[in-house]
Amino acid sequence: MLNINRICLFFGQFLLHFLNLRFQFSLLVIVLFAANLLLNLFTRHNKHVEVPDFMNMTLDEALAASREDKLRIEVNDSLYVPAFDPGVILEQRPAAGTEVKPGRRIYVTVNSSQQRMIDVPYVAGYSLRQAKNILETAGLEIEKLVYVDDIATNNVLEQRVGPEVVAADNRVQARVGSGVVLTVGRAPGADLVSVPRVVGLPLREAKSRIWEAGLNVAGVTLAEDIDRMNLRQARVYLQQPDQGHRVVLGTGISIALSLDSLTVASGVSRSDRYGNRVAAREQALRDSLAAEGYSGDELQEEMDWIIRIENGEATPAERRREEEDAIVRSLEEYGGTVRHDDESEFFE
Repeated sequence: MLNINRICLFFGQFLLHFLNLRFQFSLLVIVLFAANLLLNLFTRHNKHVEVPDFMNMTLDEALAASREDKLRIEVNDSLYVPAFDPGVILEQRPAAGTEVKPGRRIYVTVNSSQQRMIDVPYVAGYSLRQAKNILETAGLEIEKLVYVDDIATNNVLEQRVGPEVVAADNRVQARVGSGVVLTVGRAPGADLVSVPRVVGLPLREAKSRIWEAGLNVAGVTLAEDIDRMNLRQARVYLQQPDQGHRVVLGTGISIALSLDSLTVASGVSRSDRYGNRVAAREQALRDSLAAEGYSGDELQEEMDWIIRIENGEATPAERRREEEDAIVRSLEEYGGTVRHDDESEFFE
């Protein structure tokens, strides 16, 4: 009788434990189901909406159109494009037609009524590179580099905005995006500079690289399908002179832009081939002059004259004249005098 009681007690405890496990398992299933339901509710899993086209809408119109899909409009930039009405949306991200979850932020760029006015930083006394960076950080750009003789090369001597001279004690304002004319020094005998490669770059970066090299932007040609709205996506596919070409400071570089990726890629390849040929030619010329006994500054000066004559930027007569002037200056420094005309036999 005692054994039967023990057996019944054992089975009773086992049944109770089994029922507890089933209850716990059922409870776990219910909790997981509820968690998944809440997760889908808050993350809107598998629920997407298509982003409307907000372009050319006013901000108020865009806000009204976004409420239905519970999208959030956020202005992250403004531009001034005269061809469009003030306050309309010029760009949006993500683009129209993109599928996103409800509640997604849509970043838009709005057209300003006019460009805002800012103080033009005073950059006289800075190097060209420093001045360029300061102006670009302020939202301005270089309009033109004007080189004049000075004891140092690429030191900014003066700056103008239109007719006004910017000075430490003369506060001048300009609209964002305006150009500043910089007067920059060039030391006697300054070396030629190598044209940088700007093919493949967007317009703003291409301009910046040209100015940093001490060169000017001579002209910008845009493909027919480029406008103010898509200009940021365009890339340079052609530049003249091309990369590696050695020119005097202040030389103008013309560039052309396209939206077609194949056109740009072809331009990059062509420019690189030209640059490689120029580099090989210069190395051969340098080796040849070194074999003739040239070295240091004398070698570089001889190279520059040869390259300028080859490029049609100077003539042998101008080179001879420069050599004669150098001799005259040298003699005058030691108190000598010499006639410098066609009848002089000194230079025969």
